[in-house]
This record gives sequence, structure tokens and C-alpha cells, in this order.
Amino acid sequence: MTRYMTAGAAALAATLTLGTAALADAPDLRGTWLGSYTTVSPSHTHRVDEPRFNQAEWMLDIQIQEENVFWGPSKWRRDGDTDWNENEATGTISLDGSGSIGIVETSPLVIGANALIDARYEDGKIFADFRSLRNGTTYSTVLERQVN
Repeated sequence: MTRYMTAGAAALAATLTLGTAALADAPDLRGTWLGSYTTVSPSHTHRVDEPRFNQAEWMLDIQIQEENVFWGPSKWRRDGDTDWNENEATGTISLDGSGSIGIVETSPLVIGANALIDARYEDGKIFADFRSLRNGTTYSTVLERQVN
């Protein structure tokens, strides 16, 4: 019986150690990230016969990170616009060491999620795929950290 308890305790300790090691390896994403992209919205969004394509940019300003979770403003604007449209982003970095990131964007105007964003941190960049839950807009972009 003691042999089984020792093996179980060793397995539990190994699991906790691996979990802590993965957690310690979460990259520090705090800072301002910026990327350009082409976005497409379905035709029904603008009540026309064809989808709408736009050039735009996205700024993710990760202001707070605790271990593998983070928060910050999520801003976007179409090319030529000077004002940013601002939302709020919460995210988590996977503990499996893959660099996978899940982000939920919420709007201050509507209760509930505005968009789901699947992302990956690799080579100092964030590769992100955006899917609006409200109007069907989608895009992919590469965010690069801005140096102040």
C-alpha cells in the first residue's frame, strides 16, 4: 500500500511541477501590439448584394497580465480614419507551451461577447484570426509589439 501511495504522490508532484513550469513559461505580452489587415463583412451587414472589403488596423494594448491571463483595450480603425473604435479584450495563454492564445473581445455598448480571436505567439509576434459574433466580419493579422 505504501508503494502505491508513494507512486501516487510522485505522480501528483510531477503534475504540479509541470503545471508550474508551463505557467512560468507564459510570455509577457504586456504592451501595445499593432497590425494591418483586410477585413470582409457579409453582404447582409450593409444591405447590398456583395460582401464589403476594407483595409484596417487593429491595436491590442495589453495593460495587465497575471500569470497566463491578460486584459486590455482592443481598438480598430479603417484606413484613413483618425479615431479608434474601442472595445475590451480578455485573454489567456495556453499552459501547454504551444503559444496558443484565446481572446474574447467585448463591446462597452452591448452586454456579451463581440468577437472570438484565436491567436498564437511565435517569434515575438501574435498571429491572430478574428471572428465577429455580431455581424460576421472576419480577418487575420500579424500583431507586432510597438516600442515606445
